[in-house]
Amino acid sequence: MKWERKSSMESIKLFVGCAPNGEDAETQMVLEYTAKKHSSMPIDITWMKHETEGFWSGWKGETWATPFSGFRWAIPAACDYKGQAIYMDSDMIVLADLAELWNNRWNDSAIIQMKGDWRTCVAKWNCQRAGQVLPNIEMIKSVPNAHQQLFSAIQQRPHLQQSFDRQWNNFDGENDKLEDIKILHYTDMASQMHLKRAIPRLQSEGRSHWYDGEVREHRRADVQELFDKYYQEALDSGMKLTDYYSLDSKDWIGYTKESQKDYKANNGFDGSQGQ
Repeated sequence: MKWERKSSMESIKLFVGCAPNGEDAETQMVLEYTAKKHSSMPIDITWMKHETEGFWSGWKGETWATPFSGFRWAIPAACDYKGQAIYMDSDMIVLADLAELWNNRWNDSAIIQMKGDWRTCVAKWNCQRAGQVLPNIEMIKSVPNAHQQLFSAIQQRPHLQQSFDRQWNNFDGENDKLEDIKILHYTDMASQMHLKRAIPRLQSEGRSHWYDGEVREHRRADVQELFDKYYQEALDSGMKLTDYYSLDSKDWIGYTKESQKDYKANNGFDGSQGQ
């Protein structure tokens, strides 16, 4: 389906969770390139990451699996509880027009649209309705396990959730053809395709990646090839990894998160189990 291009006055508000010091630069570049390449509407991206001052500062994230896990709950407040916004983790390749998801109608009670099995790694927020349900933003920021508590609370209130096509959050290709996927989420952290570039890059800068678990090949070669294709296209278009971080160590931001040394994939396609 071809979506009609909207007025330049209307943009998709896209909030993306990422690490603060460029650890996820490869994923950010591929996500931004593919989202804009396939969109019939302008896209305004907010990179949600720890900062020393401002809205994304002061968060207690020591129980988060990633450096950005809990930020998704702040999106309605970041939008001043008005309109709608889309959330995505940075480890995604956008293969369809986000205007389709943006224009997906709301039911009468939902505050969030997501994949039907309670996966919020791609989500669309009704920011006004969410403001009537979510706790005060300062409370969310100050409680280390607020992310887990809010997820459980929303899960227990199914009328607040609305499902969308699962292909908007496809886990590592699942058992689908690439041409059927709308957003490919390479969610198994151990086999994320950018690590083969990110880890050596960070080592050359005297740093390490926030993922500290086992690294292995992705279970699908075509998924790796897809990432490599768009990574090179992004570079050829003039994009640079340093668009997403500073090489100056004085600008690097410290943060805490849960270790992933004992990580096991939770996407149903755990490569360590041969699935």
